[in-house]
Amino acid sequence: MSTQRVAGFLLVSAAALAGCGSDTQPASPPSVSSPAPVSSPSPSPSPSSSSVAPPPSSSGVAHPDGPLVAAQGTDLKSCRDGDCEVILKPKDKIAFEARLRVTYIAVDSVSDDGVTLSAALPSGARASFSGSAGRTNGISYTVSAVKEGKAVVKFTPEA
Repeated sequence: MSTQRVAGFLLVSAAALAGCGSDTQPASPPSVSSPAPVSSPSPSPSPSSSSVAPPPSSSGVAHPDGPLVAAQGTDLKSCRDGDCEVILKPKDKIAFEARLRVTYIAVDSVSDDGVTLSAALPSGARASFSGSAGRTNGISYTVSAVKEGKAVVKFTPEA
């Protein structure tokens, strides 16, 4: 039962009892304290921004408060074998081994939803693709986070 209902019940009961079985009126009406205000629980303190990343966008790309972190940092040469996680920015260019059938991938732009990349293929053809994930010839990529015009991108060689 809520505090307000209990207080109301006590007030009605006290009034009824005051009028029963006696011709004399009490010197003062019985006091009923008003119910204490009900408050919602206070929110628990939020963890520091460095320990919790904001939720990803609808594209699945996170927008962290802290710095971007990638396994190989900005070492683009670590991607030569097609297996790396690096931080990319526009105009970066990654060269790959010939077995992956991609000569290089260049970063054209970084947006909140992913990246736009251009691939040069051994045949001389060019391919362009955008978004938070994709693939071309022997390489696939996934964008996990973006911040201030940079993106964390994981490249994986296709089997």
